Amino acid sequence: MSFLEGIWFTLAILIIAIILIVDPKNSASGLSNNPLLGSFSSPSSKQNFVYNLAAVFIASFFFIDANTQL
Repeated sequence: MSFLEGIWFTLAILIIAIILIVDPKNSASGLSNNPLLGSFSSPSSKQNFVYNLAAVFIASFFFIDANTQL
């Protein structure tokens, strides 16, 4: 297994873990129990960090995958 394949495999596992750990139902921390109002609340800074980290992992996965196809 080459170095890029090892990184590719690690990124795939990290992306899957983040998707399974992050529960979108807990992202709405509204003051009321109204589901309509809860969907408009913004995520916390920790959740934004996790979403941005997942986006970086997905972009890295894409670029490594594109480079290994050449």
